[in-house]
Amino acid sequence: MSSDEVLIVTSKNELLSFGYIYDNIGKEVVYEGQTYSLSKHGIRYIYPLLFLGYPTQSPVTKPRKPVWTTKLGELTLIISDILQI
Repeated sequence: MSSDEVLIVTSKNELLSFGYIYDNIGKEVVYEGQTYSLSKHGIRYIYPLLFLGYPTQSPVTKPRKPVWTTKLGELTLIISDILQI
């Protein structure tokens, strides 16, 4: 899918999963008639892995949620968290 293509998703889980894929940055996705653009991909929590080498040093990956933008009339909204209720 190129950056000018628009993906239509049918579920909230599909929308949220879209936000954790690095290649989707800048792409647009439509969910329930609203268009969202992924600004920054999310990073899921990664369990610390045991690496060879020094036992007290291991890489740490900090999880983060995706950042989206959407337009509401003349306003551009930046969405940093989507709650599942």
